[in-house]
Amino acid sequence: MNGPIKRLLLSLALSLPAATSMAQGLSAGVFLGSPMSGVTVSQYDLRLSIGVKDLGVAVDRVWNLGEWLARPDLSLMYGYTGALWVDDDNHKWGPRAGVGVAMPMGTGNIELYGEAGSTWYWQEDATFKFEGAFGLRAYF
Repeated sequence: MNGPIKRLLLSLALSLPAATSMAQGLSAGVFLGSPMSGVTVSQYDLRLSIGVKDLGVAVDRVWNLGEWLARPDLSLMYGYTGALWVDDDNHKWGPRAGVGVAMPMGTGNIELYGEAGSTWYWQEDATFKFEGAFGLRAYF
């Protein structure tokens, strides 16, 4: 991918936190995972993840499974769908979907989370890859 497109994607990704910081429901955190590790910012049900170790950007819509299925016992679980772009030789971008679990830490506004899903990369070999992440996020 050429330089101007990379700069455009990165500038769009970096502008989301400034746009969402004025509203409620904001969370931010760090994560380790595959295919990228980095920082994440969420506003209600929209999430932006920026890969720092391996350059990448993911934008996802997140659903709480407890609310979606009207089952309070599933309130710690969520599903997500979105798109992912990574700066990789074979796998660049594609749609993705998965599930996750978020565990609150103590009585504060911090939680540990883990998620797993698949991405359907549409370049060269057009394959599904199983990917996951583990992280920590705080709500403001």
